[in-house]
Amino acid sequence: MPKHLIAIPFHDWRKCIREGFRTRDAHLIEAFTRGEDFDKVLVVSRPITPLELALHRESRDSGLRVMLAGPSWHVFQDDRGCYVFEYFDSDVLGQILYGKSWFFRAYGSVRMLRALLAALTSLEMEQPIALSMNIRSARLTAQLAARGIPVAFDGFDNWLRFPLGRAERRWVERSYASYAEVAQVWFTNSESNSVAFEQQYGVRPCVVVPNGVDFGRFKGSFGEPQLFGQVRRPRVFFGGKITHLFDSDLFNEVAGQLGHIQFVLAGQILDRAVWRRIQKHPNVHYLGDVHYDEYPAYVAASDACILPYVRDENSHGGNSIKLYEYAAA
Repeated sequence: MPKHLIAIPFHDWRKCIREGFRTRDAHLIEAFTRGEDFDKVLVVSRPITPLELALHRESRDSGLRVMLAGPSWHVFQDDRGCYVFEYFDSDVLGQILYGKSWFFRAYGSVRMLRALLAALTSLEMEQPIALSMNIRSARLTAQLAARGIPVAFDGFDNWLRFPLGRAERRWVERSYASYAEVAQVWFTNSESNSVAFEQQYGVRPCVVVPNGVDFGRFKGSFGEPQLFGQVRRPRVFFGGKITHLFDSDLFNEVAGQLGHIQFVLAGQILDRAVWRRIQKHPNVHYLGDVHYDEYPAYVAASDACILPYVRDENSHGGNSIKLYEYAAA
């Protein structure tokens, strides 16, 4: 069995640090780092441009424990015990012009590949296995496979069910086709996604690995969050991102009919159009985003928790981590 793991998450590692490691890819990496299956785990964070550093008011090193560095990359050791590789791409103009599609291109950079291989050599990570949880890193993953590194792919959501622009959809289709060629193992988080991937890309089998939760994080005695102090009971809580998956029509109808119940929303607003459609009744409260370390207290202090998601062709086909979090509390 390979001794080392190259983990390619979908989310930027700095974002994981800021938010508290609340996503599936972050959960898996934490588990692999705590476990004994791999001697070393190297996280390949997504390419970073000076524009992103400026937007988040960060510097290249930002107080990190950098242990290896090259002209356009470095490796630092994370508090969780893994190593994190960051590549700094100067293509600000490309990121502005191509938007989210830029990442598909950036992961295919020859310079990024060379930097990653140099980091692997310096860390003495011989004969690793690569686990990609990132649809946008298909070009990088294919280049690793071409060098004899076994590849596994976690297609945790079906991106073809998302409302994508034409250019991004083409990238997604090509990326899935690439993973179908190079991935020795392909898994996903739901039966519906598994069936779709098997039928469209000939993946046999596409293994279902459902989402989960660290029960220890949600057990214990939690004080009532300060932001809940002005929200009387009974409270109904939704803790998650406001995206195209949020069923605003359903939520509006329920919140409008149950005026005696307080509905609390907490999470990032990623789809402004959906947010505008949510009716701001007097019994609807938005708390902003909540750090994952504080999140269990909000769940525990609620009388009920909900998942008002759409169930149509635009749903991602997955099973929500929030369901496991609600049950764990």
